[in-house]
Amino acid sequence: MFKSSMKKIAVTLIIIVMITAGVGLANENSMTEHGTIQNFQNILMLINNYYVEDISLNQLINGAIDGMLSEVDSYSNFMSSGEYEDMQEDFEGEFGGIGIQITIRDGQLTIVSPISNTPGERAGLMAGDIIAKIDGMETEDMSQERAVDLMRGEPGTDVTLSIDREGEDELIEVEITRAIIEVPIVETEIYDNVGYLSVSQFIQETGVKTEEALLELEDEGVEAIILDLRNNPGGILDEAVKVSSLFAESGTVLSVRQREGEDQIYEVDGDFMTSDLPLIVMTNRGSASGSEIVAGFIKDQERGKLFGSQTFGKGTVQSVFPLEDGSALRLTTARYYTSGENLIDEIGIEPNYDYPFIPDEDDPEADNQLDVAVDLMAYYLENNYWPEPEDFLPELTEEELEEIAHREQEIERIEEDMENDN
Repeated sequence: MFKSSMKKIAVTLIIIVMITAGVGLANENSMTEHGTIQNFQNILMLINNYYVEDISLNQLINGAIDGMLSEVDSYSNFMSSGEYEDMQEDFEGEFGGIGIQITIRDGQLTIVSPISNTPGERAGLMAGDIIAKIDGMETEDMSQERAVDLMRGEPGTDVTLSIDREGEDELIEVEITRAIIEVPIVETEIYDNVGYLSVSQFIQETGVKTEEALLELEDEGVEAIILDLRNNPGGILDEAVKVSSLFAESGTVLSVRQREGEDQIYEVDGDFMTSDLPLIVMTNRGSASGSEIVAGFIKDQERGKLFGSQTFGKGTVQSVFPLEDGSALRLTTARYYTSGENLIDEIGIEPNYDYPFIPDEDDPEADNQLDVAVDLMAYYLENNYWPEPEDFLPELTEEELEEIAHREQEIERIEEDMENDN
């Protein structure tokens, strides 16, 4: 069923802001003390003239820029022209590399999620893994863009990552062969009468491709949908709004809140079809940003049930300001809230049915979470109501419970170490 036409919203989680070379600071009065600027100029001159070794002015300026951005948050950074081009390639959906999404969390280079069917996933990299070294180079104080640049290269060449993983006493050395990464946006399967729809990330045309896949599943006669957003790191905000719009005729998807001014409200996009089939959305720690927009909308609107584990907790909007020399500034300019006014950033979203993924050493392709999610949907279709989690979810074995408890203890230990370091 299609909705009436509504005004289309075209704003992205990564917002490209054009500025001209002649524009400086928007408001010179924002620099409260002229003396601070004078100190900066004096220090720059003193280093340039008297430091014991030659050092370029560009190196000093770039260091000062990095220093300024270190005072804001881990998502804001300066990108060289090459790094900016790499970022644009990412959103086109094809690039050379190993196939992982990364971020800086608590000062550490952290894997948000491996991309499905890429060298990174096949090598066993996991959401939450910390990349301690890239080809022997320490990643401490390394920018996200620099790390991406080091991991990319000619297809067929190798890169070695030193991985710090929860529960492991020593670094894990992982050698990965680079390849052309063609991101599969949407994949589908049918399990009996349940349609399975996996969305890997929110890049250009994700909304349209998801709609096409959903229509195909409905044409096949499925009676319910499982939307898999596990290890989906997010991407373009507008695409997340479009995917959310496939499952509700109307409503607020999210609100974006800046430092000043009124909230920007994003409503369901009326140009997309609406499916009223029963819905389960699968999430895990690798579900971030745009995935959390969709999951939060479905949960707040009580449109379906969330199944899996807590999401990553990345709820900020970065604006990209291209600069005259081809470089760019990526700056956090807003936070977003779900339709129920829930803050996502550093918190994440709890599923209705909390059930862990447990790897099967004998069958690497096994997916215990998906198996239970399919069973849950079958239960709903047969009984026309959702069971209580404690009445439905399979009991975990003592070995599985011990493994989960060990993971939780490791997380607590890491958090305590970080607090002590600060």
